[in-house]
Amino acid sequence: MFSHIREHHPSVKIKGQTTIAKTLPDPAQPTVTQSLAKGIKLDPTSKQAKELNHAVAYFIAKDMMPFRVVEKPGFLHLMKKAVPMYKVPSKTYFSTNEIPRMYKEVRASVEEQLKEAVWISATTDLWTSSSGGGEPFISFTVHYLSSDWQLKCHCLESHFFPEDHTSENISEMFENMLQEWKISKESLCGITTDNATNMKKAFAEFPCVWLTCFGHNLNLAISKALKIQRVESAVRACRHLIQGFSRSWKRKREFKKKQADLELPEHALIHDVVTRWGSTYEMISRFLEQQQAVCAVLASDRSTWHFMPKDNDIATLENVNQLLRPLYDLTDALASEKRVTLSSLTPVLEHIGSEILSEQAEDNLLIRQMKQVMREDLQGRYTEQVERVLQISSFVDARFKGSFCKNLDDTVKACVEEAVNLATAVSLDREHPQAQREENWAEPGSSSTTNTKKKEKSLSGLLQRITSSRQNKATSGNENVRDKVLSEMTMYKSLPTISADNNPLAWWKMHADEMPLLANVARKYLCVPATSVPSERMFSTSGHILSPQRSRLSPENLNKLTFLHHNLT
Repeated sequence: MFSHIREHHPSVKIKGQTTIAKTLPDPAQPTVTQSLAKGIKLDPTSKQAKELNHAVAYFIAKDMMPFRVVEKPGFLHLMKKAVPMYKVPSKTYFSTNEIPRMYKEVRASVEEQLKEAVWISATTDLWTSSSGGGEPFISFTVHYLSSDWQLKCHCLESHFFPEDHTSENISEMFENMLQEWKISKESLCGITTDNATNMKKAFAEFPCVWLTCFGHNLNLAISKALKIQRVESAVRACRHLIQGFSRSWKRKREFKKKQADLELPEHALIHDVVTRWGSTYEMISRFLEQQQAVCAVLASDRSTWHFMPKDNDIATLENVNQLLRPLYDLTDALASEKRVTLSSLTPVLEHIGSEILSEQAEDNLLIRQMKQVMREDLQGRYTEQVERVLQISSFVDARFKGSFCKNLDDTVKACVEEAVNLATAVSLDREHPQAQREENWAEPGSSSTTNTKKKEKSLSGLLQRITSSRQNKATSGNENVRDKVLSEMTMYKSLPTISADNNPLAWWKMHADEMPLLANVARKYLCVPATSVPSERMFSTSGHILSPQRSRLSPENLNKLTFLHHNLT
């Protein structure tokens, strides 16, 4: 009673006592929630505990964190403060239960998305880890257009590949990965790799076009130009200078002071990676930007004069920087996974040949020599078959159409033939890829086969066969199909081109119903990437995951974590 009066009627006087004022709770005394939290933990089988386990697993996979992070004192302290009732499971639990379960769920989702792909292009590359025992891996990414004309990319495998990297083993491994993901070879429209001999030989017999990576081709051409004696000497001197600064904290300190005195951007010097011309360009560009500060530091100390670049070396570096700058921007643009790139390759190659690498009146002898070396190396990098694919892909891109065709009539004929061949194809996989894949990959007597048979007997299955039969009759004659393709071609050429900033896939989404036969050609060729950068990005991720501190991570877990990092949304 006294407690009730004190709490709800503080002004009431109790006989023998003074007026009772409302008192605040003792801060030292824990609240009911805190008391419960200290004594009660979530049941590991409860819904909330499972959701928290899933969230921690998501954190590990998406942010490329080691499994042992769940046992680190800082993480445990954070979880104790954020969710005191939650007991974090051990790292073994996440590596053997939560991550495999998440991988299985995400993989099933990706497989479901792949079913809507009519045509699929792929990239693949080989990589040897620098951590642990230097294990070899092969990557596998796929690219396709969804039913609503959205370009999609999935990084599927970073597979352990201990066998010799011969063309036969590469081809066998690639086919195994296709089979594992239930992708038929007939649905492939392109494979993009580097131009190594083993890659070229491995995919020579595949029923799709094999393309060499534009970035790799450009890297080879520029590397040859950088090996010109005068250029190589200047780049070596610049690299030696950068090393002299990176190894001395005193020079770095003085360098920052000189930057402030000269009002230069406080940018650090960049050391290049010899095998990547882009990093060499960045090194040269940064040195030229900070040239005054660098030379001021070197001039103030007699013992560093030997680092001082010569005037002719600086002039050479300025020439190299001037020539490589526009090429650097082009490489980044064609490495995108979210935009159409193959159709842009023909305009880019023409721009490189006719603008960037063409001899100008103001060019000095060195620049002319570098341009000639690069032009000669880039010529002949693409076979006639690839040239045909590049011309068709550029033509069906509404941004270009016939603007960059070497021979417009030949390109139109090739495009018409391709449209006719696709329209008259009787392959069930190309007309109904989802149903065909389910039938091809289902085990006899499985539920998938049973569902397919039930569907055939249902009204929807009957109507599907009727409409398919009618379409086959309508397109049974090549002449009839050809007339339709030519009619669509006339309509396509009459429509204006769109701005280079617009998305050609959005354009086809609007016009696919008007020109369905040409839309099939666009769907096939506009999903092919111009570079193998997606596979190289996978290896960058794998390199972060397989760090020196995680050298004992199994190849299986590395593959799962790399897959989850790229495919978790």
